[in-house]
Amino acid sequence: MVNDSVSPGVVALSPNDAARAGNVLARAFHEDPVWVAVMPDPTERGDQLPAMFTALVRTTLAAHGVVEVISGSEAVAVWMGPGREMGLWSMVRAGFAIPRFAMTLPAADRRRMLSVLRQLDGKRKATVSDPHWYISAIGVAPEHQGEGLGSRLIAAGVERADRDGRPIYLETETESNVDFYERRGFQLIEEIVVTGLDLPVWLMIRRPQPR
Repeated sequence: MVNDSVSPGVVALSPNDAARAGNVLARAFHEDPVWVAVMPDPTERGDQLPAMFTALVRTTLAAHGVVEVISGSEAVAVWMGPGREMGLWSMVRAGFAIPRFAMTLPAADRRRMLSVLRQLDGKRKATVSDPHWYISAIGVAPEHQGEGLGSRLIAAGVERADRDGRPIYLETETESNVDFYERRGFQLIEEIVVTGLDLPVWLMIRRPQPR
């Protein structure tokens, strides 16, 4: 559990709540520009995103990453720690949740999704070679947005990264989020365009601060 004096109500996700967390992230990202482009049909997107984010949560936990929620799971943050990756053994421990999900997608959607993930993962590895914390997803249920829940999740991760002396890396597909993260100590390092979707993505990093 995170120190309540820093981020009240932020707790580690119980593995039994992976599907609930996946549903929150799916609703938070339903109108995200990248996922709209990857899964253009809104009904299909509403059906597929919960399974995708649940698979992400389960595989992150299997890889010994960190998934934190605000009590009640109205907001979820998915972090991969320094030196950790979603390798073969984490896929095995998670029951191949991500590959199994990918195979349920229509072929065109699957190609777009895999292309986006390859591009972003390659860019991250080329941009920040030192061990770092990576925010793979952070989202707040639509009915709770504007209540500061996302800020509390970020504060919890920032405290941990500063304690570790490690940077935090993230991508955002929404330009208005750039200011949100800059106000929390992140720096914009590059704007890229995702090949095949012609969509901008902003790459950001936060260097550790002395405590």
